Amino acid sequence: MCDDVVICNAAERIDWSDHSTQFELCEACLIEGCSPGGRVAIRRIGDRALVIPDFTAMCQSDCDAIEFAPPRWMLTKGCISLPPPGWAEFQSVCIGAPSFDSLAPASTAELLRLYHFQAPRAFLPDYLAPALANWDLILCTSGHDSKMDLVHLRRLFSDPSTFEGHDFCTPSPDRYTVSAFLDDPSLSEWPLFSSEPDPAVCISPDIHFRPKPRI
Repeated sequence: MCDDVVICNAAERIDWSDHSTQFELCEACLIEGCSPGGRVAIRRIGDRALVIPDFTAMCQSDCDAIEFAPPRWMLTKGCISLPPPGWAEFQSVCIGAPSFDSLAPASTAELLRLYHFQAPRAFLPDYLAPALANWDLILCTSGHDSKMDLVHLRRLFSDPSTFEGHDFCTPSPDRYTVSAFLDDPSLSEWPLFSSEPDPAVCISPDIHFRPKPRI
């Protein structure tokens, strides 16, 4: 449980040897693989363990996008970020879960797709298809140059394969977070990245990175 939300409905039945981890099992039989979706990828970013959608599996085909879709709670509540003590507590409940040190680091593509996943759905209806972004929804940004902010944002919503590698970073303390203002009554402001000349992309308050464009 996390904030009264069931994260794993059968923690003792999770198959940690599978290439994709299913957190939501079929409620009728609790057999792994019986029902589609409920899948996650667990990645390490610095001193955090992230439970995120299995983007790599979903992007293989349209059928895989359904088969490996994330749990229902993740679509409304977002992903989970745990420090090592939190992951150790998770391990104590989910027997067989990998150790923190053995978790695979997140790739650049996964970080960018996580950024897409966190974007407002009105702006990006399908988080696996950044080309479908509704750019007309953005009225302006809070940066000094909205035109340049949008140039950078469009780059972040290009195909993740156009980037190779990334650097984790900490935004300069004298900078602020640039937001986009949307023509959408459900969410008028969307935080984007830091106001630095080379903006730091924000995944969470304690995780920032700069992707490296492929040369």
